[in-house]
Amino acid sequence: MSGYRMVRMLVAFGVGILVARYLGPELYGQLSYSLALIILLIGVAGPGMKDVITQRLDQYPEQKKSILWASFRLMLLMNLFLLTVAFLVAMLLRPDQPVIWAMTLIIGLGNVFRAFESFEILFLYRLEMKRTVLVQAFSFFVISAAKLVLIALGADVVVFAVAVGAEILITGIGFWWLYTKEKDSEYISAESGFATERIILKTALPAIAGLAFTVMLFKVDQVMLGWLAGDAEVGTYAIAAQFSEYWMYLATALVVSTYPNLLDAHRKSRELFEMKFTQLCSVLIYGALFIAIPVWLLGEWIILLFLGDAFAESGIILGIHIWSVFFVFLLEAMKKYYVIERILPAFIKVTLFAALMNIGLNLWLIPEMAGQGAAWATVASYGAAGFWGLLIFPETRRAAYLIIKSPVYPIVWLLRRNRTY
Repeated sequence: MSGYRMVRMLVAFGVGILVARYLGPELYGQLSYSLALIILLIGVAGPGMKDVITQRLDQYPEQKKSILWASFRLMLLMNLFLLTVAFLVAMLLRPDQPVIWAMTLIIGLGNVFRAFESFEILFLYRLEMKRTVLVQAFSFFVISAAKLVLIALGADVVVFAVAVGAEILITGIGFWWLYTKEKDSEYISAESGFATERIILKTALPAIAGLAFTVMLFKVDQVMLGWLAGDAEVGTYAIAAQFSEYWMYLATALVVSTYPNLLDAHRKSRELFEMKFTQLCSVLIYGALFIAIPVWLLGEWIILLFLGDAFAESGIILGIHIWSVFFVFLLEAMKKYYVIERILPAFIKVTLFAALMNIGLNLWLIPEMAGQGAAWATVASYGAAGFWGLLIFPETRRAAYLIIKSPVYPIVWLLRRNRTY
């Protein structure tokens, strides 16, 4: 999975640059605005339930079929409802932009089919990532090639929105196809008045709310830029943010692949779980450092080289935004910590605090500094969500202590190892 994420980042980097150059800051900003709006409103329901569903599979493996199908039905209904909300919000915020309405609807329809990701959870839980990675890779590379064809044909920006939605649709159908190959993949109808769905939703609501506030950290800046500064500013900011956010996929892959081991360690002993969590944070911190320094030093040059003077401002924004990668990585680890420790209400409190800070800082800084102001707001608010905000609430101070300890963990490990010889 990590290998695929690395290849995906490189290909997405190249294709994204070509699409941005072709569309230019304003049209690319419109596409990014529509995508941000959909992610902000639809991109939270399914992912917010995934960890809870995984935990339920771990607790009740004999109910596997019922859990997976209940999850699918729940995700599908929620996504359809949220698509309606997203379309209405697009019309309200951009009343004179029918192109943005159309792209929001198209990308949103693709996101409705993220409900099929419920079947991916089974393979992730069993650590059988190979097949799901192949499905994702097939969809990604097909759509990436299609985007290059669209550029050659001189396609309209709305057609690129179709490509974005189609990638999610193809991936979702691929997960469902994998599940149909299982011996016990038959459909399970809703029983007892959607009892399983109600249990999953009730348990996952804090995680969904927390993830909603987390997504606000990632995408509300682009929506606010479109509102306060214009589509061109969204375009220059979005391409810089993508350079930072590409790396998030690597952290997600690492954390997802270690989640079953964290669950197992937590069952065995508190000491073992905290050691595994500290190890994970240590890897994430040093990985973020390895990424941030080169991008900070070379970011402006890279932007000018690949995108030209039209996106010159993106290089300056990238030099600021890249420092958020530390806290984004730690936030991925904390999402699992909240679920395993069953303190999801703390997730809501921390991320709500960070999201409100992000909105406030954007309202203050965007009118003065445009995209650079949004980047500074992002770094500050991600810092609150991924690290220093944990110190405010009693339930999360232990996690903050483990994160503080994690940079010295490799040194302690080496010293202990040397003593054994």
